[in-house]
Amino acid sequence: MKFVILTGKQCGGGSIVMHYLCKLLEREGYKSSIFYAAAVSDNRLKFLCLWIYKQLWDILVWLYIKLFPNEEKSKSHYSGYIDPPVKGTKRKYLPCVDDDTIVVYPEGVRGNPLHAKYVVRWLLYYQPFSKDEGGYKHTDLVFSYREQFNDLNLNPSGRILKIFHFDNKLYKRTNYGKRHGGVCYFIRKGETRSDLPMHFDGPILDHLKEPEKVRILNECERCYIYDTQTFYASIAALCGCLPIVVVEPGKSRQDYIKPDDYVPGVAYGETEEEVQFAMRTQDEVRQEIQKLLDENEKNIKEFVSTCKAYFFPETAS
Repeated sequence: MKFVILTGKQCGGGSIVMHYLCKLLEREGYKSSIFYAAAVSDNRLKFLCLWIYKQLWDILVWLYIKLFPNEEKSKSHYSGYIDPPVKGTKRKYLPCVDDDTIVVYPEGVRGNPLHAKYVVRWLLYYQPFSKDEGGYKHTDLVFSYREQFNDLNLNPSGRILKIFHFDNKLYKRTNYGKRHGGVCYFIRKGETRSDLPMHFDGPILDHLKEPEKVRILNECERCYIYDTQTFYASIAALCGCLPIVVVEPGKSRQDYIKPDDYVPGVAYGETEEEVQFAMRTQDEVRQEIQKLLDENEKNIKEFVSTCKAYFFPETAS
């Protein structure tokens, strides 16, 4: 049993956990590799053409970075071309997918572009296909990253695969004195919201390099966040900045967090009660992160066991 994990090159949260899944599977003793694909298709000829185009694009980006290193390295859009999101992950340029291979697709991939016999769908966000679109097959094994992202039509038993990668050395508080930065913003997946302001009175951190985000979060008093599911809210709290998730009209904390979830250090809305909760629990954020890190080994073992039982029942113990 081996794994091929399809993902993009950019250093967003989804790509990071896909890379870390690859690394954890290797640690468990299974051959596992990353396959980068910016565009996919079930048509083999079209997919090959898209793959060739992607390789040419990678070469052009690499040349551009070499020719203009200082300018390009400041743009996080190409950060995945400079450094992988998680170091130590293996890459296949065009993987061989045989009857012993499980392919893991994120939720945004329609169909089965690698024509794998065994397919895992990992819902890292809300799945984008309607029931009639046929984005997935009924034989696919579906996991969600969090209960919030699960689709009961696809995953009625509620299988969860939650693994967590975190750089403790980078994401930390360095400013314990007075803050002079005012406010900052994250928009990310909230870019389509109708309630986005026309003007922002502080920096938008979305496309900055990670150390720059951390520096600004250590300067600012508050960070307003329009992506209601981003972990940057907890990172802001970890840096001593008050994160305020801007809730959609008519909604509150309960609309974004399941009853069993505990999200310290983060205010959902700017009510006095929410702000006081976030400030009172800010010191608990590091503890919650460590709990997530401690669960990685158990969660990856459960994932492998479920895959074996589903795809290779004759070998499952």
